[in-house]
Amino acid sequence: MSERDNPAVARLRLRHALRSARDSSDLTQEQVAASLEWSLSKVIRIENGSVRMTITDMRALLQLYGIREQSAVTELEVLARTARAKAWWAEFGDLAPKYANYIGLEEGAAAISCYQQLVIPGLLQTEAYARAVVSAGQPEALPAGDDYVSIRLRRQERVLQRAEPPRVHAVLDEATLRRINGGVSVQREQLHHLVRLGTRANIRLQVLPFSAGLQALEPAFVLMSFPYGADHDVVYLEFSSVVPAVDRGQVLDREEDAGPYRETFDRLAAVALGEADSLAYIAQVAGELR
Repeated sequence: MSERDNPAVARLRLRHALRSARDSSDLTQEQVAASLEWSLSKVIRIENGSVRMTITDMRALLQLYGIREQSAVTELEVLARTARAKAWWAEFGDLAPKYANYIGLEEGAAAISCYQQLVIPGLLQTEAYARAVVSAGQPEALPAGDDYVSIRLRRQERVLQRAEPPRVHAVLDEATLRRINGGVSVQREQLHHLVRLGTRANIRLQVLPFSAGLQALEPAFVLMSFPYGADHDVVYLEFSSVVPAVDRGQVLDREEDAGPYRETFDRLAAVALGEADSLAYIAQVAGELR
């Protein structure tokens, strides 16, 4: 999916463009609200992406900000229309908004860096392992929880199997390899799957061994970079350790948000095993499972 077809990426680009335009016009949110006779909460919701903006409202903002060049107006109108479009996951019903936003951003990313200390990242899970993780998080929600398994598998297909897949770099705490999810056979199959994935040119896997000591107390997080339209990374924090069935995740998309997480990720990668040693270690742990 290109950014022109991706509602989440379009919303991100549109929000950045409108905030930048307001800053360039030296207007506060309060002044914008007063000038357009809107409530302040409406301006805030537009800028934080919690409401889908109409073309009429966007044109009013552009007029106020002095943006009249037709090419710029047209580009922003395309983004606004795309941002309002239905995404493929709508067929599964209402998802937690922050999780749905993350799925869309993930699909439009050019590079994905993730740190996980509890379970294998969703993009790298087998179906059986994903089902075990979902059932652990929602023991009373299945078969509704089957939707999350289906969504996870669709994410893998649309992200990892697209014509130009993103670069994926995952740092996995050793606990993700040792913790048995779904039984020994499921865990073993998952580890063998990781080894196969790790041979792909666009996927880099590193294991943070127990011997490295305590390196980070942060919850699992994902850093996403985009090919154009956003000049800084976006961070997704997983506040729910298993399934984002409730809206406990958080997307951080301000320019200053990503820096500390990028520094943490780079530090973790520096002390983790190298790629070849990591794949060998994953295979070793799989061989120990009986």
